[in-house]
Amino acid sequence: MLNGKEKKVMQFLFTECSGKKSSLIEPEDILNFLQPKYEINNIELEQILNGLVLENYIDLVNSDKNGKLVYCISLKSKGESFERDQKNTKKKAYLILIRTVILACVSFAITMILKAIFKF
Repeated sequence: MLNGKEKKVMQFLFTECSGKKSSLIEPEDILNFLQPKYEINNIELEQILNGLVLENYIDLVNSDKNGKLVYCISLKSKGESFERDQKNTKKKAYLILIRTVILACVSFAITMILKAIFKF
């Protein structure tokens, strides 16, 4: 299960890498994408990316372009299904919420019927 920062980074990587075999991404691009909500530094970003590698979402190769660090990132099968998994998670949460509301209404109705029958 990914935490909020990892999900946001994975969302950026998914949009950048979808439809491509691999992409060259600068760390600043990722940090700028996270900027309004999350304040992280390069060390935290490295840890997040390494965590995504360990969870089999991405393949990561550090590269050097004109003296600047550049990530060569390609999505693995788990990374390619990231967006679908997010939609399924939201769908499950909505279904659980709807089921809970329906069960609460049914419980209330049964309680009212039993009170009417036995006149407590």
